Amino acid sequence: MEENQTKEKIKHFFLRKWNDFCEWFIDKEHPHSRLNKNVFFHDLLKLIGLILVFLIVYSNVDKLNQIILIFIKIGSLLQLILLFFILRKAWHLIKNLKYSFRGLNHGIKAIISIAIVLLLLFAFLNQDKVVNSVIESYEKVEFQKFNPINADINFSAINLKGLSKNLNTCPQIDVPINFYNYNSFDGTVGNIRGTYDGWSIKGQATCRKGTKEGENLNKYYCGGYTSILGIGSVNAYVEKTIISKEGDIGKTYKYVIWNTYDENKNFIETKCIGDPDEFDKKQAEAFYNEMLKWR
Repeated sequence: MEENQTKEKIKHFFLRKWNDFCEWFIDKEHPHSRLNKNVFFHDLLKLIGLILVFLIVYSNVDKLNQIILIFIKIGSLLQLILLFFILRKAWHLIKNLKYSFRGLNHGIKAIISIAIVLLLLFAFLNQDKVVNSVIESYEKVEFQKFNPINADINFSAINLKGLSKNLNTCPQIDVPINFYNYNSFDGTVGNIRGTYDGWSIKGQATCRKGTKEGENLNKYYCGGYTSILGIGSVNAYVEKTIISKEGDIGKTYKYVIWNTYDENKNFIETKCIGDPDEFDKKQAEAFYNEMLKWR
């Protein structure tokens, strides 16, 4: 008899626990919190539309970036604007889904939580694959396409109240090297000449292959400074006088330039390494001081 009573107690205990579990499983903590299907559907359509427009712009961003307003690339600017609205609309969807999740019963919430934990456990056990996949996806994204600032813009040419303002940017003088048809005694192989984007190249502007510390033997270097018998001089500088649309003559800008070209004679970059007028002034002062010593 006692054995039967013990079995009945155990049976009732587990039955009661099962009933409690079933009640908990179907019970809802926030029964009135639910998905707003109408808003969710409209937001989803808007998000899909924005993503499609973004993909179209992203695929044609190089063409659209040919349109430049002052120093803003239109294609990249449109991408950033669309990305902002995509994230904004995605946030609205997430908020709507949050209310839907709150309205679920405890059992469905538990199943979703367990599924998330299992996914995280899978990611933990396959860290190398997951991390490598993330890195590969990251490297495939061309982030420079999202930069709306035109890096090649010459800010000194921007007009403000009829006159231009210098923003101390170094102009990139992408001109080819004019190679000599003979072997020069001083090791130079050619020079750079002409104008580029309104900048006139002044001085000898000779070019040579790399021979000094920090240079590359296969690259070409043009401009900079030269020194003959201990007397320094500017080898090449660029000059540009700003003239507004109304015809007002503004400031003249000058930069000593140092152009670098690769082994295939393709332009790499221009570095601005000083003011030619200041350099000449310092050279004159040094020469005058040297002359005073011999008086």
